[in-house]
Amino acid sequence: MITEYSHYLEPMKVYIPITDDEYKIANVVVAGGDAVKIGQILAYKFKGKHKLPVVATVSGKVIEIVDKMDRFGKIVNHVVIENDEAYTLDDIPSYKDEVSTAEARKAIERAGLHKVDVDGLFTNLNFEEPIKHVVVSTVFVNEPFISTNYEYLLDNAPEIIDGVAILASAAATKDVTIVADKFLPSEVVDELGKAIVDHDLEEPIFVDTKKVKGWDYKVIQDITKEQLSPNVLDNGVLYVHANTCKMISDVVRKGFPVVSRNVAFTGDGLHKNVVMDVRVGTLLSEVVEELGGYIEQQELNLHIGNYLTGVQVPTDDFAITESVDAVHISIYDEVQEDVCIKCGECNDVCPAGILPQNIMDAELRAVGERIFDLHTDECVECGLCSYVCPSKINVLEWVRRAKRRVG
Repeated sequence: MITEYSHYLEPMKVYIPITDDEYKIANVVVAGGDAVKIGQILAYKFKGKHKLPVVATVSGKVIEIVDKMDRFGKIVNHVVIENDEAYTLDDIPSYKDEVSTAEARKAIERAGLHKVDVDGLFTNLNFEEPIKHVVVSTVFVNEPFISTNYEYLLDNAPEIIDGVAILASAAATKDVTIVADKFLPSEVVDELGKAIVDHDLEEPIFVDTKKVKGWDYKVIQDITKEQLSPNVLDNGVLYVHANTCKMISDVVRKGFPVVSRNVAFTGDGLHKNVVMDVRVGTLLSEVVEELGGYIEQQELNLHIGNYLTGVQVPTDDFAITESVDAVHISIYDEVQEDVCIKCGECNDVCPAGILPQNIMDAELRAVGERIFDLHTDECVECGLCSYVCPSKINVLEWVRRAKRRVG
């Protein structure tokens, strides 16, 4: 249970990964001893012919470039910067009035914003293909453990909605849907409503986040009237979180790069569960120390991202980046799987309308033709099938294996 909201924005060093799971080649443009400012380009990372900048999140001196694990569990190069605590900002263009599609895209790319929301149906900030719809969720992590940061929405409503409007301009569409928690306090609804009216956007769609039913899938399917691809960009949908829109507004209006991320730290391995604003590049181990350390020095599970679809990593010696929205640390408790009792609960809960239990059975028996017939490729890997399974079977993993065989 979230008990407080706080921040940790003044680490003595930051560690900035210069590649990720998509952009795997980088050209570093700084060296040890160089002085850098916030927002200054440290490197360019490449995927084919496309390149993205990697920027500094503090001002100070580049100490070294080291190999370190990233939030995806891969060992990659990191630029290490010693924080001079002056927080000097690089000269970055900003826009006060309405921004064109080209201006919005240029500003977003200059900030290195691309992979921010990585779990579930969320998409990258990718404008290479036509976008018909922009969908923004103000619901905070983490289904099935929802915790909406009301304070964040209340304090940042104008910037969030401004970012929504800028994102719509970047996507060259006026079709915008904002999704909100039906249990939002009235003062938060009022603040969001004022900002929405100011930008002439449609009223939000309110969803019941207390029901584990894949609500975002259903909202997007209602919008598109299509069978959704696992990557809804294929359906012409750009789907991001409110936090991303706040980042976009700061970049475009203030020329202020992404230097922090709102992160939920939860689990029975921690002394307290909090939502914390963390400087990008801060080591998780440093944040845990700020939170009072671990409850027990024994084997712990460390889970990054959405509780159902995120990744487990073996160590806390990695840096928080703009794509980390949740960290769950729990005392290890081995759960024994039982046999499938054919209850059908996974089939009933699947938002894509496919049959996970049948797919799992076909994969177990290696019936390739059956896997194709069951539309395995339409799985969006939401993880709800594993969550509802009374036998504690990781159904999602069996479906993933089947998807790999489908190709």
